[in-house]
Amino acid sequence: MPAVRRASLVETATDEIRDHIVRGAWPVGSRIPPESALTESLGVSRASLREAVRSLVHAGLLETRQGDGTFVVSDDDSAVALRRRLARAELSHVTQVRQGLDVVAARGAARHRTKAQLAAIAAALERRGTALRERDGEAFTAADVEFHVLVAEASANPVLADIYRSLSAALREELRRAACFDSAAAAATDPHFQLFQAISAGDPAAAVDAAVMLLAGHVRDLALPLDG
Repeated sequence: MPAVRRASLVETATDEIRDHIVRGAWPVGSRIPPESALTESLGVSRASLREAVRSLVHAGLLETRQGDGTFVVSDDDSAVALRRRLARAELSHVTQVRQGLDVVAARGAARHRTKAQLAAIAAALERRGTALRERDGEAFTAADVEFHVLVAEASANPVLADIYRSLSAALREELRRAACFDSAAAAATDPHFQLFQAISAGDPAAAVDAAVMLLAGHVRDLALPLDG
């Protein structure tokens, strides 16, 4: 019976800490209250609290930094699980998923983007161009990823935007593997700019065409089969 009681206290503490994180009481990047304050507010022992914290560290919501405390690193269990799955995925599979997501994102962005979103997409595209001219591969990759995430956010589909944000790390690796920096430097035209123009004009069909052309370039550079 005592073992059941302890498990119950740990589960209660875990649920309450998770609730604080999800509600935004402890935002991503913030340090959670010290152990002494939490044991008092949650009504649990230090051992139960530590077990609850370990559980949330394992889940990817918290991170313990030696000598500095425990910090919130995510507020979404499902996003953490997706990122971990993507970290184990074959790059070809990620690219195949993008073939579908980018078309939906492009079409939605052309239909629903706001002026503020369009300005943000334009700024990311400009940073990408600047990095290309300055031969800054890391800045180029960062701006390229940001461009695609912003297009997804402009699609007015929050699920798609969340999935695309979770794809960011895999997308960075895809861009490096595909040598997109070198390809972009050698290209006569840029499908990213064509995609931006279509989104700006509110032309879903042209946006889809540009997205397909853009992904075809990635598939070619990675030497992947177009249809998987």
